[in-house]
Amino acid sequence: MNIQIRDLPFSATEWDVKRAFATILHQPPFYDPDGHRARRINFEVQLGQARNCLPNNGTAKLIIPDPELGSRFVKAAIRRGGERIRILGRAVYLSWGHPDDKPPQGLIHRLNKTPFVDPDVAAERIRKLDIFRGLRILVDAVQFGVYFRHPEDPHTAPRRFSVEHEMRQEGTYVGEVTYDYNHKLLRVELGNHISENTSDHIVVDIHNIKKSAYGKGADGQYYICLELWATPRFERQLRYRHFTGEHKKDRQFRERLPHLGGLHEHTVPYAFQLRLVLTQYEGRKDFRRLCEEAGIARPTKADIPVEYDVGFFTPEELEGCRAWIQTFEWPVRFPLEALLHNGLVNTADLHMISKLVEDLVQQHPSLAGDFLRRFSEKLKSRSPGVSVPQCFQEALAAEQKDIDQLKEEGLDTWHRSRGFVQSAHAIVTPTRILLEGPYDTQSNRVIRRYFEYRDNFIRVEFREENRMPLHWPADVNGRSLIEKRFGDILRKGFEVAGRHFRFLGYSTSGLREHSAWFMSEFQHPVEGLVTVDGIRKDLGTFESCIRIPSKYAARIAQAFSGTHPSVCITRDQWDDNLKDLGDKPYEHTDGQGIISPGLRDLIWEVLTQAWPDKRKLVLKPSAFQFRFLGFKGVVVVDERLKGIHMSLRPSMKKFLGNERDEGDAEIEIAKAYTHPGTARLCRPLVAVLEDLGIHKSAFVKLQDDQKRETITASDTMAGMVKLLRDHDLGNVFGLRYTLQYLEKAGMGTRKESGKAHTMDNAFIHRLVKAGQTHIMREFKHEARIPIKDAQQLVGVVDEGTAWLEAGVKDVFRLKEGQIFACVQNPEEDTPHWIQGHVSISRSPHIHPGDVQRVWAIGKPPDDVPCFFRNLRNVVVMPSVGKRSLASMLAGGDVDGDEFLIIKEPTLLPTEFYDPANYEDVKAVELDRDSNIDDICDFFVEYMQSDVMGLVADQHLLIADQSRDGVFDRDCMKLAQLCSQAVDYAKNGVPVRIDDMPTPYIRAKPDWKKKEDNDVRPGDYYESPRALGLLFRNIDVGTLEAPPSSYPNGAPLEPIWEEPLSDNISKTLKPKVRRYLERVDNDDAHLVGLELLFRMYARELAYVCLTHAPAENADVRLSEEEVTVGAILAHCSKKSWKKDRMHRMREHVGNIIVDKVKHRHGGLGAPKSKGKSEESSREELLPVLAKAWAAWDFGMRNRNTFGANSFSLIGLNVVCETLERLEKLDGTFKAAVKPAKSASK
Repeated sequence: MNIQIRDLPFSATEWDVKRAFATILHQPPFYDPDGHRARRINFEVQLGQARNCLPNNGTAKLIIPDPELGSRFVKAAIRRGGERIRILGRAVYLSWGHPDDKPPQGLIHRLNKTPFVDPDVAAERIRKLDIFRGLRILVDAVQFGVYFRHPEDPHTAPRRFSVEHEMRQEGTYVGEVTYDYNHKLLRVELGNHISENTSDHIVVDIHNIKKSAYGKGADGQYYICLELWATPRFERQLRYRHFTGEHKKDRQFRERLPHLGGLHEHTVPYAFQLRLVLTQYEGRKDFRRLCEEAGIARPTKADIPVEYDVGFFTPEELEGCRAWIQTFEWPVRFPLEALLHNGLVNTADLHMISKLVEDLVQQHPSLAGDFLRRFSEKLKSRSPGVSVPQCFQEALAAEQKDIDQLKEEGLDTWHRSRGFVQSAHAIVTPTRILLEGPYDTQSNRVIRRYFEYRDNFIRVEFREENRMPLHWPADVNGRSLIEKRFGDILRKGFEVAGRHFRFLGYSTSGLREHSAWFMSEFQHPVEGLVTVDGIRKDLGTFESCIRIPSKYAARIAQAFSGTHPSVCITRDQWDDNLKDLGDKPYEHTDGQGIISPGLRDLIWEVLTQAWPDKRKLVLKPSAFQFRFLGFKGVVVVDERLKGIHMSLRPSMKKFLGNERDEGDAEIEIAKAYTHPGTARLCRPLVAVLEDLGIHKSAFVKLQDDQKRETITASDTMAGMVKLLRDHDLGNVFGLRYTLQYLEKAGMGTRKESGKAHTMDNAFIHRLVKAGQTHIMREFKHEARIPIKDAQQLVGVVDEGTAWLEAGVKDVFRLKEGQIFACVQNPEEDTPHWIQGHVSISRSPHIHPGDVQRVWAIGKPPDDVPCFFRNLRNVVVMPSVGKRSLASMLAGGDVDGDEFLIIKEPTLLPTEFYDPANYEDVKAVELDRDSNIDDICDFFVEYMQSDVMGLVADQHLLIADQSRDGVFDRDCMKLAQLCSQAVDYAKNGVPVRIDDMPTPYIRAKPDWKKKEDNDVRPGDYYESPRALGLLFRNIDVGTLEAPPSSYPNGAPLEPIWEEPLSDNISKTLKPKVRRYLERVDNDDAHLVGLELLFRMYARELAYVCLTHAPAENADVRLSEEEVTVGAILAHCSKKSWKKDRMHRMREHVGNIIVDKVKHRHGGLGAPKSKGKSEESSREELLPVLAKAWAAWDFGMRNRNTFGANSFSLIGLNVVCETLERLEKLDGTFKAAVKPAKSASK
């Protein structure tokens, strides 16, 4: 409705009027903040147009979309004796609008849909835009180069700038510096506005600016220097756009470029620092003002000498360096090439260390590669005045003694699991190829087959310049860049250190991450020349999908899935004759096979050899996700199968494996389902549940409970153990088990009474604090809140129908609408059956029908045959009904999908929605057989069209901004597009971005703020929905680790205290004394650990460098982060950060197993020998002695980087070994207390 405003001050702006009315309309009685779906009313103000320059003519119109609320407001405002509304100190008069003057329906619809935005925020945005439009910084020359020092320069001298490429035009300026406020981008627009129709742009994200400076050069011209973390982006656009009428073409008026043409193509991978020569003196003042308003760090005044004729990166210099590099073997060539590619050295630096490298390789050829790999970490963290040769000599001197000793002892004799491989990594960006590693990466079928030739494989990722996933604004067309730059590498390969690598294949997860395996050809003694085409051909036959490139690639991807090797079975030990249950396209058993208990035991025996921490588990898995020849899916234990046998279904067969391999084929394990997963909320699920009737207060209470539990976890030893277990932290270092054992031994915290000793280890306390910080961030930024009385379980199907068909009588089966779930901590003997009404759902939780209500049956009867009676930590779904339950939940199946089961009453929806039922999209099919170029073309297309994350993001934004929430028409359309995006990898049909609905307003809800909190007032609004409340309900602190927690950090003062005088040592001494003659370690006992510790600390430093978030190259992970297994450094991309965390855990886990525990000269921790073959006392006593010494050594040196976590490794082995010895003596008491039942 319209409300007329009169007697308005002529100077009042739209923002003044909105501000005045918002203070009334957004308070009771017009707004109830505690209402279930309460949101502040949005309204419009239209000022009467003045004939002069004033903002208004004394009148305005207030438009409120809700007639009932508007009527109440006007009545309250005009009632006799009521308080008048004042704007800029003057009372204004309100009256009903004319009946014929109705607001447009489109406006009413928009106001109903969109949230209210603070007028102060909008006004500030316009003020800033006016300032940026008024700044004009003309540039006389653009120079790309590198900073360096001459060898003869003192270390205090300022760095010089070597111009490697210059752009200048005679008689005119070369460009202009502007600021893109909406995207936080600094732009250097090249070209003349009058004489040129196209303009190339150098685009610098403000977070990419390490520091900036200005000064006056020797030529009298003023300049600006921008020191960047990574290469800027390059774009091209028409100055005068031509509109075609096609929205997508018209919107994407900028084109992404790999370089700016000419010699810039050759220099930009190495020289990307920017120096801008200004045309006018005023330019420096305007640049300072721009930085101030844009939130960029204030530029400093500096004298930076410039040189034009150095030429570090001319084609001739680069060719000479590469010729020298190729004189070495691959393990040396790769890290040398990495120094150049990663910008850590220039060609002159390589010349200066060439003799040092040659001497190192000659004296220690087998160890030189590892030293050079770690040398990159030293270069990144060196002091400003230290030259490359000096850094090399210092690093070599620090390691020389260890290198000599290692040469005398010989290389490791420990045979590591082939589930991981030391792999080189290449990160391909639009301008560069960055190199990492080699470091541990999960292996696959192909890599294991050619394990002795693993140096010929390289993992390639396609990324942005800052190593983040590919991303650019909607007005930029990146197609030509991806097709030319990335497409050429995929089709033609690339060269690194003298080897030509060609595209081999990718896994399904690799496709989502835009990563793939490449390989260089090599000679095999049996197979001859091994090529990428030969490997792919040898995988099997793909006749069923050969004309569908996406599906053909997906089938090949099975061979490149990250898996662990297990057992090989012969052809008579498996069959593929098991009939699928249910009707297409909703078969109940889609992706499920069965294995015998005996085969399960064999698989588990092999896996525990590679996973020593699993040897303590009482419970064996009931199901595995696996790959086998051309089959994939889940196999579940069927107790009717005898001996060693596996039965598979037609739905599991994706291609025909090589007949040669069928006689003795390996079962590859992608995942063993040992534990019930921790059930957690997430943002999409919160949004859906809220609109299905769950009150916001239920989510806040759950968060408050979990917040309290997290904060108070450090009050007790049991609380710390539970915190680590529930959030999967500290597992690599065995921290949870160590704390359990110490608690059993009588240790407690300061707040626990009656304990013999108090936990006084500062490092452990910092680890718990780091874990708490990580968890609280997940609560705040992702709404990942654990749910009590809920489980995350892999889905399987009741095979009762198959039993009936096989002749088994009176089988107890699940009915439609029923599930079975029995959860058991694998460290305990007590199962817990779930019974009662529960909700079951599956990610991505985007459609309201993705959450369904079912009945959990509890414990099945004992007196009838039942397939699932003894299955643990899986959710069993019925095999009856027209449609499988899994398919109703976001289109799931049972080939490894995990489902969320919630019994918590406050989170059980009161409303339910029918599951989505979308028609299958016809796959893109060729009229000929696909080839590898078609797969490469699909990979390129996928990089441009993978919008799964964008669809989910838009869905949440629209649900937040719309009054209808997830039931908004646009949200329902996005749910359908999400289903299409999920299937894109298989059917090759992308989601057209033009088909995607967009949010209603530019501002985002406050819960979308990034972790770094680098926000501007106009970018966000306060969300009234549950996600907003959860976000604002938590303030997250930071962890202040000491300098010694970082690589090359300054060590603290040496420890001057009696060895083994801490409380942990006091707690364990009586136990250790029962088995060792002496518990005190002489210095001579500890000398032998120095080499082991130094090797470990160097590898730990490399982990801290390699897996740190790459947006800021100065960021290092702390020892606490690596030990607890959580990255606390801020990162704008959560999925990328999680991937780095996963890699970090794998990397450091393999270092502990291979370098510390089981290598020659390590702690000698015995591997698992299975339940029936425990280590003997004679084997365990030397292990205890050395691990006890390692604990002592670490504690004595705990102010040195790496020593704290090294001591924890020793302590973990001490506790494990003591437990084994106590079991042999019959004195061991269970460290784990029985948990309460998950359900009654």
